[in-house]
Amino acid sequence: MKSALVPPLTTPWSTPAATTTARRELEKANLQLATGKHADVGLVMGGRSDLLVDAHAQEVLLDGLLQDAVISENRLQVIQQSLQTITDDGHALVEALLPLRTGQAQPAVVAGQAKAALTAFTAALNATAAGSFIFGGQNLSEAPFADWFADPPSAARTAVENAFIARFGFPPGDPAAAGITAADMQDFLDNDLAPLFDPPNWNTLWSKATDEPMKTLISLNDVAPVTASANDPAIRKLAMAYVMVAGLGIETLGRAARDVVTDRAIETINGAIAGINDLRGIIGVQEKRVSDAKDRLELQKGWLEKQIAGMEQVDMHEMAMRVTDLSNKLEASYAITGRLQNLTLLKYL
Repeated sequence: MKSALVPPLTTPWSTPAATTTARRELEKANLQLATGKHADVGLVMGGRSDLLVDAHAQEVLLDGLLQDAVISENRLQVIQQSLQTITDDGHALVEALLPLRTGQAQPAVVAGQAKAALTAFTAALNATAAGSFIFGGQNLSEAPFADWFADPPSAARTAVENAFIARFGFPPGDPAAAGITAADMQDFLDNDLAPLFDPPNWNTLWSKATDEPMKTLISLNDVAPVTASANDPAIRKLAMAYVMVAGLGIETLGRAARDVVTDRAIETINGAIAGINDLRGIIGVQEKRVSDAKDRLELQKGWLEKQIAGMEQVDMHEMAMRVTDLSNKLEASYAITGRLQNLTLLKYL
């Protein structure tokens, strides 16, 4: 009896090693189909891999600049909102002071309005954005403006009240203030009070801000100021006007001395508002610069993302076909392997 050779029922995918390879290839293809990216970009790009590395480095840089631009834009917007509040309250106090000058308003009521305006003024100057004090100049970590109503009293309030006592012999609000003459009050405002709102007293008593604003890189080769300073002359003027009306006890002053304070406050507030409007214009220019820079950065990032995608992404249609092909081959391999395992020598005897 002659024995016949049985041909092997094998395919390139029927050996265990081949099956394992096919399974790994399918896993890799499925991953690429899910992510849309090459599983091993370095293998695909070869010697051009450095281009992708450089592109990702530029992407990180652009992301950082964009984040800074967004923060800077927000800071400048908060500055504008604060300055708007300050000017609105200044106009409102002038409107309240005008009838006081003609005897048609109660001094105590106007003083109360000035105190409210000074409170809002303090809050506006001590506003924060992204965790930084926006009127601190380069000092972003400390509230820049002293709170007149703080308890215990601030050094600024103490200095004003001490100056008043040194000149008149009694504190603001004392009934004896009714005897202060117009000339004495004018001299006090010019020579005792005003210097407390000028450097170096301003920087010692009132402000922790620096004169120079903080600057931020808004492009690869351009920087822009993104904070303001509580040391601005217009802000110092407005602070003095508020203190004159809110802190010198105008309700106890005689008519002549009160008129001096009222006239000086109106004049000072109007001058301060003009200066603050100039500051708002400067801030507006910086807002436009930052906004334009952000738009350019977004365009650059979009272009760069397309370049990176062209290097990293796979052809989804081609990859779907590859997954289908590998799946079919792997299923055939499993089927053949199963049939081989069921074969015995007895079936061929």
